[in-house]
Amino acid sequence: MSLFKIRQFWSSTCEENENFDQNSLMVASVNSQFDYIITSSHNGVLRIFKPSCESNENGIFRGFQPNDSIIEKIFDTPILQTACGKLLSGSQETHLAVLHPRLLTVYSLICKTGKTDHGNEVDLQLLYEHKLHRSAANCVVGPFGGSKNRDFICVQSLDGLLSFFEHENQVFHFNLPDFLLPGPLCYLSRNDCFIHFGSDWIIRAYRYKALSEIRDENSDPIYSKPKIFSEWDYSLGESVMDIQIINDSDNNNKETWIVILGEKNLFSLSANGRLKFMIKLGFCPLCMDSYVIESNLFTLIISETNHLLVYENTTLKWSARLEFLPISIKRAFFEQVKGALVLLSDEGRLECSYLGTEPSLFVAPPMHVQEINFDDAEKQLLELEKIIASSNSNDSRVQKNIEEELEVIVNVSAEPEICTFQHNIKNATNNYMCKVDVKLIPKITFQEIQVSIAVQRPLKVVPNIHFFSNINVASNVSSYIFLDMAADVSSLKFEIIVSVINNFGVPCTKIKSGMLPLSLVLEKCHPEKDNKHKITLVFHDASITLALLFPEFSTEEQSIFNAIGLKSASGNVGTILLAKSSEKYRLQSDNFTMLSLITEQLIIRVKKHYPNVKISFNSSLPGNEILVFVQKHFKTQQKVKEFQNLLLLFSTQFRLIQKRLISKYRTKTPISLKFLELLLNDTYSDILDVTGKLEKELENLQKIQTDLSCCLHLLNELIQLLNINDDDILNMIKSVYSTEIIDLDSQAWEDIMDVSLCFLLRTVMAKTEKDKLRAPHTCFEEIKDISKLEKHFLQVLERIPKQNFLKEMENQLDEDEPASDKLHGTDSFEDEKNETKPIGSQYGEFSSRLLSARKSLMRRHKINDLQLNEDPKDE
Repeated sequence: MSLFKIRQFWSSTCEENENFDQNSLMVASVNSQFDYIITSSHNGVLRIFKPSCESNENGIFRGFQPNDSIIEKIFDTPILQTACGKLLSGSQETHLAVLHPRLLTVYSLICKTGKTDHGNEVDLQLLYEHKLHRSAANCVVGPFGGSKNRDFICVQSLDGLLSFFEHENQVFHFNLPDFLLPGPLCYLSRNDCFIHFGSDWIIRAYRYKALSEIRDENSDPIYSKPKIFSEWDYSLGESVMDIQIINDSDNNNKETWIVILGEKNLFSLSANGRLKFMIKLGFCPLCMDSYVIESNLFTLIISETNHLLVYENTTLKWSARLEFLPISIKRAFFEQVKGALVLLSDEGRLECSYLGTEPSLFVAPPMHVQEINFDDAEKQLLELEKIIASSNSNDSRVQKNIEEELEVIVNVSAEPEICTFQHNIKNATNNYMCKVDVKLIPKITFQEIQVSIAVQRPLKVVPNIHFFSNINVASNVSSYIFLDMAADVSSLKFEIIVSVINNFGVPCTKIKSGMLPLSLVLEKCHPEKDNKHKITLVFHDASITLALLFPEFSTEEQSIFNAIGLKSASGNVGTILLAKSSEKYRLQSDNFTMLSLITEQLIIRVKKHYPNVKISFNSSLPGNEILVFVQKHFKTQQKVKEFQNLLLLFSTQFRLIQKRLISKYRTKTPISLKFLELLLNDTYSDILDVTGKLEKELENLQKIQTDLSCCLHLLNELIQLLNINDDDILNMIKSVYSTEIIDLDSQAWEDIMDVSLCFLLRTVMAKTEKDKLRAPHTCFEEIKDISKLEKHFLQVLERIPKQNFLKEMENQLDEDEPASDKLHGTDSFEDEKNETKPIGSQYGEFSSRLLSARKSLMRRHKINDLQLNEDPKDE
């Protein structure tokens, strides 16, 4: 509740369906000591009120009384504005002017004193009227030409025609220059000027004498548009809502203020058009009223948030909240209330109020600060933890319920068919597609179900999203997966993500995975004898023929073979060789990216026959081979950024040349534009050239991203074969070597990879405790030199086998200690317990054990390398 209030003491409401605007309210003392309230609506109803402001015995105002409404007259046409002044020749009384769209009438307010208790009789008597040539907008009354004891009328039409009337006579007309829409019009009696606001947001002052002299020079002043120079002008730079002229009659200097209410600012100008001050308003104003007290300008402003703000010059003195939104405000002097505020809304709600306060009788009680009971606080903390734990268990229950409430069945077509969708493979004769059917069997009703199918590039899904609403019966959806570009595929696995919202509005997710047929992306070809890149895998106690592993590529004529060649859409060939007398499989290809898919398929197909088979990979991880593709990706990314910067530079240059050409076209003197035209054509050619190169590099970037994804997928497959015992470390390494290559404008793949590798080297793969204490990378910086990334990449690959071996040795040492205790007996245990060894000797003993273990490991590696050097073909 606000302390500052508007205290209402009198109010009245007009009839329904009446419309009012800013010019519908006027407060004037028409032949009286006190003010009258005059309202005029667009429905043609004129009302005149004289509030009595009577109070009862307790000093409370009685409000509206029937005698307060002295006149209510209905006209046939709308009333645009009312004004008052000495508008009759030979009379010093104040008369009322009423402006209609095509008519100007002047009335005399006649008051007859009543002889009974019914009050006085007031009537309007028509004095004269003028028919207007144009539709009127507003009017102004004042002593034009410096006349004394006489006021004249100026009417502004909708098309900018000023019509001047001296009592019963129509004097002359004048067309405002460069007119578009009618604006506020005021009369400044001190300089005998009309203040007008134009559509170009400029305030102009025209002298009445200058307007009358131009009238004499034109034969047809109604339709002519003569040129006239303003006395002064001031550019506001915004639209104006109201203009008021305030004269300080109490001051000997007779200072004048021109107060202008804009959409965003409040301006105050002098009579000569100089800015006195400006106030920036932090709200949208609607209307205002200004007055002067002791040479200080006060301004009342109504905001669209139902607030009244009172400014003294440039200082905000008062602010109060209103109960309704007025469109006009005036200041009135009544018999018992001086300086009352008269407010009028657009629906005809009329109120008289004054500024006051409403003190709050509420007193805040003193605070009682109690000491904290830690035992009770601990109990409350345990209860809150139980609530949090129960909420987490509810989430797991919801996820468990979704497994029971929704059954998802995935069916993959084993026989690919010819692709009928558009793809980016050039000169493709046999591009196949595979149909994937998803069957949804809901046990309850679901509000929404969205089925998304995700594959890795260069594979593509059409359509990739299916949506259902209010589903409670079984439904089937089908999508097609095909090869979109001629590149090697890293994996044939795909995921189906089913996102549902049940009737309670709880979202859940269910994920199913599947495998595409190998014949979708590979075809059989003649195996190659010698290749550049080779990988040897040993499947212990599992020897299966290639014809049994790849039945789709075997025929009746050739049912047993020890070598098979597979060719991809990119033209790369991969060969799988099986040793005759051992359990070794050699995978080889001239292109390193080809090994990713055939390695994955070989491991999956062998595990189908032997689920618990032990697979070993005894060679070093292929770090240098992968770094070749990392370098290609980095160079291509740099070229893309270079072409993007060039395109930005040329496009900026092109726009500057265009602006220069436009400025040259606007000049009055003709200038040769041959050189600018030549420069424009050259810049346009450069833009086309750079755009073509950028598109080509973006295509190369997509191809290299796919190849790098194949390399990282192969690396993850080989890391899994190292039998790392710690699942957390394995998951962390796999997340670092993610197969999703994403390059953003602000962050490339190399930036994220370098930070991730540094994190591994300083945490789980740190050599010493000192390395763990080093601060890890906390910010992503753009990599400009790839040598550091290559160094970190190789360091991680070198430490992965060592990290696994150290874990095994620690576990073995932990297991050996109890056995040694049994051999020595309890006495040795007590001696060891009593004898305390220095920490340095313990580290030395542990390091000597590790040294002997490493030597034995080296001997094992030598024996395995000798066995691997045997050629499977010779066997």
